[in-house]
Amino acid sequence: MAEKTEPQEIKLDFSNFKDSLVEALTERDKTLVKSIIEELRKSEGLEQNKRKKGQLRASGATQEKLIENLKKVGKEKNASLLTEQWTVVIPNYTSKETSAGLRDYVWVDELLKDDQGDVANIPYVKDADFEILAAVGDAFAAETTDLVSSVTTTLYEAGLWTQIPYYILERINQNLLDEINAMLANASKRSEDAKIMALIEAGTSTNFAGEVGRSSGPAYFYAANIAQSIRALLNAGKKVRPSEMVVYLTSYAYGALLEELMANEVIATADPTLIRTGEIEELMGVGIVVGGYRPSQQRTNDNTGTVDLCYAMRGKRAVALAPKRELLIETDKTIETRKLKIAASHTFGIKILDFKEIVRIWTSHVD
Repeated sequence: MAEKTEPQEIKLDFSNFKDSLVEALTERDKTLVKSIIEELRKSEGLEQNKRKKGQLRASGATQEKLIENLKKVGKEKNASLLTEQWTVVIPNYTSKETSAGLRDYVWVDELLKDDQGDVANIPYVKDADFEILAAVGDAFAAETTDLVSSVTTTLYEAGLWTQIPYYILERINQNLLDEINAMLANASKRSEDAKIMALIEAGTSTNFAGEVGRSSGPAYFYAANIAQSIRALLNAGKKVRPSEMVVYLTSYAYGALLEELMANEVIATADPTLIRTGEIEELMGVGIVVGGYRPSQQRTNDNTGTVDLCYAMRGKRAVALAPKRELLIETDKTIETRKLKIAASHTFGIKILDFKEIVRIWTSHVD
């Protein structure tokens, strides 16, 4: 017959459990746990008259605080507690950042802006010379024609559209909208630059006030090209003030010019800002801009290859820009695909007022 055993009593000693647990926590975690306990006690005290025995309920605000505090516990020593971490949005323009901002240098007419009509008529008055008569009272030999006339701008539109998933929008910081707006604003300016330069690029050798530049050489662009451009405009009968001029350079031409000036001890000494900043904003009083659009053309002489083109001009007398509508950004939710559509567009009119205000500069950069 089996021996009957008496049940044994097992005792667990939790007297030092609390102290051991507290010792295991970091000072930061102790503070956070303490704040959680205080929130729980506060909630319990507020609800004790309404709550049934054994029931504990925290308000919505209290729950949010608890969740926030709980997420913080151990975060610094164990980052893996959060499956994903997002930071603020940063711009990533890659190869689309360069913008010449030619609207700051050309004639801008806001006649069409936010108004009816697609064409801006821009009147102008031509220059003319007085005829020296052989004697007082003699008749003029010929009439001066087309002294007053006008040109009309052609309307163009540029834009893009994209889609952003909801889950991306929900996770990214609030500065996302600012970065999107900045990117689209830069794209709209680049579209103006591209269209202006494309229309200028379409001109022929007889259109321009002159042509300068070298077909070969160790550098793609030389500072002498700017001086020669001023001379070409003067030869075309223009009263040139360098401060009224702007030179549009490609990235290759700008780099070559920067190298030349940095290597010139006289210029570097006269303008130490160039050495300190590495930037060329003007040279000989002429504004310098660098654009992302690269005009290029095949030379018609014995030189082969398509080379980059740059242009010097008195912008406000050479080109007219008439914005019809500034940057328009529209959004639309596509609920079936859980995405937000974003469309941006820019409408503007452009007209080359006078090709004789522009000098074409050939470089030696061959693609």
